[in-house]
Amino acid sequence: MPPQLLISTLLNVCGKKPTNSGWKSDQLRSQRSGRRTNMRRKIRHRNASHQSTQVQAAEDILDKYRNIKRTSPSDGATGGASYDGSGDLCVEDNVNDPPREDALQNISTDDLPDSASQTAQQHDSKFSFSDAKKKLRLALCSADSVALPIMAPTTTRNGLPDHTDPEDNEIVCFLKVQLAEAINLQDKNQMAQIQETTRCVSRFDARTCRKLLAAIAEDYRKRAPYIAYLTRCRQGLQTSQAHLERLLQRVLRDKEVANRYFTTVCVRLLLEHMETKMLEFIKAFQGCTAADDKTAAVEDFLRYLYGAMARDAIWQYASEDQLQDAQMAIERSVMNRIFKLAFHPNQDGDILRDQLFHEHIQRLTKVVSANHKALQIPEVYLKEAPWPSAQAEIKTINAYKTPRDKVQCILRMCSTIMNLLSLANEDSVPGADDFVPVLVFVLIRANPPHLLSTVQYINNFYASRLSGEECYWWMQFTAAVEFIKTIDDRK
Repeated sequence: MPPQLLISTLLNVCGKKPTNSGWKSDQLRSQRSGRRTNMRRKIRHRNASHQSTQVQAAEDILDKYRNIKRTSPSDGATGGASYDGSGDLCVEDNVNDPPREDALQNISTDDLPDSASQTAQQHDSKFSFSDAKKKLRLALCSADSVALPIMAPTTTRNGLPDHTDPEDNEIVCFLKVQLAEAINLQDKNQMAQIQETTRCVSRFDARTCRKLLAAIAEDYRKRAPYIAYLTRCRQGLQTSQAHLERLLQRVLRDKEVANRYFTTVCVRLLLEHMETKMLEFIKAFQGCTAADDKTAAVEDFLRYLYGAMARDAIWQYASEDQLQDAQMAIERSVMNRIFKLAFHPNQDGDILRDQLFHEHIQRLTKVVSANHKALQIPEVYLKEAPWPSAQAEIKTINAYKTPRDKVQCILRMCSTIMNLLSLANEDSVPGADDFVPVLVFVLIRANPPHLLSTVQYINNFYASRLSGEECYWWMQFTAAVEFIKTIDDRK
């Protein structure tokens, strides 16, 4: 029975009729399956042919090098190879030589790596030498010392054995000392750099190390003109920097003076509105007889003015330095108004006392010299006598009206004397025994007027505020004044 008849019979039995669309779909599926099978076969065939081609190419290359035979150096088959002075390999081709491919075929497989390894070793040695020189130069730049005493392996330090390896060269020993210093400072970058330098240098023998040091010395010698040029440039830059810093100091000083003057003007405007309070204070100060009452009156009035300044709108946003300058300006203004009453509280009695002391010092100037037995100034300081700069400083003390400014004048005089004593003797710092005799001599030579009233004025109105350096130098100054009273003015 034909297939189609069999299919229609089965469909009739099942109650279905055959359709042309079902038949066509079965044919399409069979055709697609056949195409996919053919495509897979072609891909497998193509991959197999490609792999066989690669394998065949690799086998051809290996066969080429397996058939290479060695040629003797005496044979004229290959060009001669020689090394020039720089260590580079130079190959000279002979005119009668056969082609390079034929020459390579005459070299055996065992001998080919020998010449290649020689060239590679020479190139590696040159790179290692230059690399070690560069790293060692960096290590020497950060070293604290330039020489290292090499000690014997049996030497002990502080009872402890020396762990120096006898096989290490001098450079490695030096680097170990620098590594210990870097470890002590916990400088990780320096530690890594020194360790890498040690690793590179430790592979060299003593002869190569000497060549390495000689090469570094030669590099420094060649760079000497450039280093001298850089030194001159650095000196020029430092000179310019010093000049600019001096100009900056002048500008800052001018700024400070301008700020203080501006503060003084603002304080003057504040006190103009408080003239009535100022007159009341002066009248009350005249009525005080005891020194403590006068001091308390001045301090109370200054605190009142400071509070009024803090409440003024002008000073609401002032800085701390501006407030201090303003307080100083207020103090100067107040003390200028009551200076005659405060400086000579006993009037004629204080003036006569100052005049007698001034005449006593004037007689001492004719008797007392720098090597006077009452002073006992050390001989090393006599070359700086009579210290005119310190005398000029103390002579200006009467130009100041406030006790604070007078104390600052005394401090400048004492600082000048100490600087001159340090200049005369650089080996030691002058002490109080060296300073006080010189201070006495300077006061005798300068002989400022109203010296006793100055001491009384500062003690009454500023002694409670003395502290630190001001207190120390003020004690030295008062001791010198008291000592001058005891010096005999007879010849």
